[in-house]
Amino acid sequence: MNNLNVMENEIRQLNSKLKSKYNNFFSMDKDNFRENILNKIGKFSTLKKLEAEELKNLGPVVGVDGSVNRVGGDFPHYVEIYQALAKPTRGEDLYLNECYTPLIDADEENEGSKREKLLAQIELDAAIESVKKHKPGILMMDGGLIRYKINDKDRYLELIDTCEENGVILIGVLKELKTNVISRALGEDTSIFDRELLYGKLNMGDFVEIYDELNKKFKENDKELVSGFLRASNSALAIGIDILASQRSYIKDAAELVYTLTPYNSRGVPLWLDIVDKEVKITDLLIKSMLEEYLDRDIYERFFITERDRR
Repeated sequence: MNNLNVMENEIRQLNSKLKSKYNNFFSMDKDNFRENILNKIGKFSTLKKLEAEELKNLGPVVGVDGSVNRVGGDFPHYVEIYQALAKPTRGEDLYLNECYTPLIDADEENEGSKREKLLAQIELDAAIESVKKHKPGILMMDGGLIRYKINDKDRYLELIDTCEENGVILIGVLKELKTNVISRALGEDTSIFDRELLYGKLNMGDFVEIYDELNKKFKENDKELVSGFLRASNSALAIGIDILASQRSYIKDAAELVYTLTPYNSRGVPLWLDIVDKEVKITDLLIKSMLEEYLDRDIYERFFITERDRR
């Protein structure tokens, strides 16, 4: 039988440790936090919702996201289907797909990084093709831009060049903040992250453009980025944006677009990216149906049906 008393005690201790670690920040009211913290990490401003004419002047917006789904068992007996979607506010959706199994080229040690690379590659391919096909004013990627450089630098630089040549503003929207800008700026424990520190501390429409000297993405990138934090909805969570340093003059426009496209009662993410996120997902039923349809039956059962599936 589970020892519930021990489990309860462990959880209480965890709660106490977290409260102690973050007490100095959590006890600070919003005005104090804004005055003593936010002003040290960046330039503070207030966003406005864009009018219909202003949105029209920005041109079509394309949202890009990717997904992966797996059928099978443990390494290497599985197959993954990758899908990327570039969805324009005007024009036809652009889907790209790729199939992968380590049975063709098994390398278990690097399997996790390979998955990240394949997903980044197909999203970058969709984004590059979309710029050429849709001619958008704004290209909005789901997630930070830095991961594309890490996972596929050549394609990433090609996307940047393509955007700059075509006058397309490139934005990365970070739903989950994993940065530690505030703790580094204050000389605090760098395991204290911006996500929890900014929770409930920004008003709707607040925007902080991070100083370059505190922005690791600015220092480490061949094609440098500038970044910011904002609160775009009634949700207490803050989100982040990246934009090319060469397009720095548009960072507030980018933030205001994100703010405008984010519903009041939402989790704080632009509606267009939420739509792309839902439409790009590959369901378990779809991938299993396609494998059953297009793989020889003995291949499917021999390689990708697990003991659990046979129960």
